[in-house]
Amino acid sequence: MPCIVFDMDGVLIDSERLVLRSWECVGKDMGLSGLHDLFFRCIGTTHASTRIIFSQVFGDAVDYEKFRDCTRVYYMKFTKDGIPLKPGVMELLSWLREKGWKTGLASSSREANVRRNMEITGMGPYFDTLVCGDMLTASKPAPDIYLRACAELHARAEDSYAVEDSRNGILSASAAGMKALLVPDMVAPDETMLRSAHAVFPDLCAVRRWLAREEYQEEA
Repeated sequence: MPCIVFDMDGVLIDSERLVLRSWECVGKDMGLSGLHDLFFRCIGTTHASTRIIFSQVFGDAVDYEKFRDCTRVYYMKFTKDGIPLKPGVMELLSWLREKGWKTGLASSSREANVRRNMEITGMGPYFDTLVCGDMLTASKPAPDIYLRACAELHARAEDSYAVEDSRNGILSASAAGMKALLVPDMVAPDETMLRSAHAVFPDLCAVRRWLAREEYQEEA
């Protein structure tokens, strides 16, 4: 049975723009500069890794946990009426279920946030396993999160697909030995990302069409 594992933010839900907006709002409240560039350094990493990067920039001058709590207040406000989905998400997830694919989620976000997003969007039933950033020590670009997702799906990594949008994510999936499918979001792919990707797509609609062709060719 074929297996595919998705990142969440920037792949399934259009959340990263809202997170950046939250960062910039808190930055304005706290009088912090440089948050736009700092945000892009943190895309695809865990809470713990982001704290380290944040500390490298601001040292002890800023309490990261307070900053994080404040950004969460803004994010909850921005998503109180729902979380925008990326184009083609439900069509792809429905098609995968119809075809009998095993599906997993490998997100650097904390489990509580992932489950909230799954509940709000109604995507939870489409996934056979969820692996979240606070379940592991090593964050992306380490391969651990994807290797664990494949293990929980009882699938060989080299026979499985991963869908990612960030540099850390695509490197993580590639290091795990998976066929890394890149769907860029806010970060334009660099040469390393393009070399690490098995294929590159403009959106999830294109991913579904491509997977359908791959499945047909394997059956032929």
